[in-house]
Amino acid sequence: MRDIEFELTDVCRNENIGMLPWSPLAGGWLTGKYVRDQPPTGATRLGEDPQRGMEAYSPRNAQERTWQVIDAVRQVAEARGVSMSQVALAWVADRPAVSAVILGARTVEQLSDNLGAAELHLSEKETTLLTQACAPIVADYPYGTPGVAQRDRELPA
Repeated sequence: MRDIEFELTDVCRNENIGMLPWSPLAGGWLTGKYVRDQPPTGATRLGEDPQRGMEAYSPRNAQERTWQVIDAVRQVAEARGVSMSQVALAWVADRPAVSAVILGARTVEQLSDNLGAAELHLSEKETTLLTQACAPIVADYPYGTPGVAQRDRELPA
């Protein structure tokens, strides 16, 4: 969910306030461990509870956008010879106004892998690919055409 970018990123940049993104690996989705149409099992967050919170498997699996983002992250990771986690974390760390990325590793191996993102700097082409793949979806209100049309309307006195 990148809706924050519509307003808060600019405010943070203007006021020199850093942002700490929540769930930069989307609850594990951006690590590459989940497979389309194959509910997870085993010792993972969703393997233990596939309907867990905002990252629940079924709703995300059903969205084509989920797989477009995962495919873009995978493409960059494979081309670079690094993990998908490192690519996703490096992308988030390079977003405007982001001062730090909070890691949510469950194991020492995950932590070690995640820390590798600190040395990874994506190219402009890679950044554009990822940014376009996960571009925020503009809702009708307040950012879409109906919302924009409301901004300059005359209000009764």
